[in-house]
Amino acid sequence: MKKIIKYSLLSLMAGGIVACTGNFEEYNSDRYAPANITPDIVLPTMINAILYTQQNDAQMVEGMIGQLGGHFSQTNRWGGQNFDTYNQSEGWNQEFYKLTFRDIYGNYFKVQQYTDNAGHWMAMANLVRAAAMARVSDTYGPIPYSQVKNGMMYVPYDDHREFYKTIIADLEAAATTLYSYSQELPDSRPLGSGDLIYGGDYALWARFANSMALRVAVRTADEAAVQAIVAHPAGLIESNAHNAMKDPGAESNPYYLHSASWGELRVNAAIVDYMNGYNDPRRSAYFTLASISGHNRQYYGMPSGHASYTMSTAQGYSMPNFTATSKQPVFTAAETQFLLAEAALRGWIAGDAKTFYERGIELSMEQWGVSAGSYITDATSTPSSHTGDTFLGNYSRQTTVKIAWNAESTTEKHLEQIITQKWIAIYPNPIEGWAEYRRTGYPELAPAVDNLSDGVVSSARGARRLFYPLDERDYNTTNYQQAVSNLLGGPDTQATDLFWAKKN
Repeated sequence: MKKIIKYSLLSLMAGGIVACTGNFEEYNSDRYAPANITPDIVLPTMINAILYTQQNDAQMVEGMIGQLGGHFSQTNRWGGQNFDTYNQSEGWNQEFYKLTFRDIYGNYFKVQQYTDNAGHWMAMANLVRAAAMARVSDTYGPIPYSQVKNGMMYVPYDDHREFYKTIIADLEAAATTLYSYSQELPDSRPLGSGDLIYGGDYALWARFANSMALRVAVRTADEAAVQAIVAHPAGLIESNAHNAMKDPGAESNPYYLHSASWGELRVNAAIVDYMNGYNDPRRSAYFTLASISGHNRQYYGMPSGHASYTMSTAQGYSMPNFTATSKQPVFTAAETQFLLAEAALRGWIAGDAKTFYERGIELSMEQWGVSAGSYITDATSTPSSHTGDTFLGNYSRQTTVKIAWNAESTTEKHLEQIITQKWIAIYPNPIEGWAEYRRTGYPELAPAVDNLSDGVVSSARGARRLFYPLDERDYNTTNYQQAVSNLLGGPDTQATDLFWAKKN
């Protein structure tokens, strides 16, 4: 929390002035690694960049930016500059980008040097780099990737379509190497307890690499890649035993800290309203009961996108229902099934979209320890509107998307069902939720009540990306300018769509 306050004050007082570490040395140094390193020491810091657990980093990324994905809301207005009102400070805007580049490349180059750029350690480094940088690119757009080298950080940006193809290739190559290693040495766990996701199990990491590649291929409508990934011998994350669940380790679960301890995080009204309308049995696992007037002992989420309220008066909304030791979902079997459902719906792979869709719901229910009951066959329930909120206002939801798969529905209606249930199942992964919302238009999220973007962002469509970091404009100026002119597809604002985003 102290770190967050520091950045806020610097941004407010200095207008987002670049920090003194905004140069190569920052990216080529690791905050945690000792002077004499081996890959097993530095790879855990790289793995952390796939999904941040450290409390301040997680708040800055998953909590702050995550408001745009409909999973979380912030109770603190942070001096009036916030992502959900589209006027975040320069310092906060660039933090996700800078954190990831620093935590990845400060260690990646060391693994390269140690391994001579080959072997299983390098495969892990390439996997983690690709998975982490895909999230950054999903958020900002084209970024430097293929030309980044030790001592060469400020390089040209990759064409966005080619970037994703390279990400898929890197993930698939890593999956092949790690799978082969796991077949030859099935009991070997090179990373061991330093790996807070899979305990060093390379067979599971190979499944993760394939599943991440599938996510990217579906996002970019790369039919050939989807088919190749599905056929990979290492397989996908297909059962909950394969789930990538990140242990907070010495840190407490950040969502628990931000909500129950700090009082700064609540669940977003959007996901609560959807799940209330569906009478979803996962609500008790996802949310605490609210204590706000008029909705005491109910599941009642907090709307985002309001410019002014006091933190103390926003405390009564439902919180994420986690403990200090709760693991964070990074990638689950349910998401894999929804990706396969969409691929089947579009005719990219063999199989029945309905079967994949229903299996995704079943796996999510199993993951959270609840019974699906008649949920999958519910053909009448629809998402709720947000009503009775005398504090932050109401929202009348227009969608009538049902749960039960109707063979007579249109492809677009089936897509809305798939994405809606995926968005519910991947909770809490708001960065991915925001990406899917921008790509498909689903689920239906309420517009910001207070749009403070000076007319740049459409209230109806919301922020479509984050603008590039100030450091890139100051230190990588020529390449930044060329990227905006030739690669981005529009001005460097939050209103510019990425190539895979829905345009209406």
